[in-house]
Amino acid sequence: MSKRIIIFFLVIIFSIIFIGCNAKIDDIDFYLNPGIDTITLDSEYEDPGVTAKVFGLKRSTEVLENTVDTSQIGTYYITYKFEYKEFYFELTRIVVVIDETPPVLNLNPGIDTIKVGQIWVDAGVSIDDNIENDTIVIVSGNVDTATRGSYIITYTATDSTGNSSTITRIVNVI
Repeated sequence: MSKRIIIFFLVIIFSIIFIGCNAKIDDIDFYLNPGIDTITLDSEYEDPGVTAKVFGLKRSTEVLENTVDTSQIGTYYITYKFEYKEFYFELTRIVVVIDETPPVLNLNPGIDTIKVGQIWVDAGVSIDDNIENDTIVIVSGNVDTATRGSYIITYTATDSTGNSSTITRIVNVI
């Protein structure tokens, strides 16, 4: 009985070796593993890699190039290669780094309660953005220092990728 088992396994092993020697392009699979390829600025990126198989058996692959830089907005490439006998394959994954973080606005301290007839000085806002200092701020609203009431000043900051945030200041004229 043990001879039959040994012969059976030898036949299977030799069949795999013989078949492997005669591989055709249809017997080879090389594909990108599914993964997330659009990521936010300064996030962690884990390359899902590729899979290469010959007759259903996994084979090793190589990364030729990986330009991914999660600290910069842009489009990046990871190129993989797989070689088997006379066959050579390359695949490229495209990874896009985007900015979806709006600027952070903080009201600068100022005097926001004045008496009728006094001059109100807008203390403005400070801005912190994850990629730049060129953020555009639009101020809307006005204060009528001759009339009692509460007035709303709105600050809207927009960065170069279109992310925006808003903060308001209430000015009281008493």
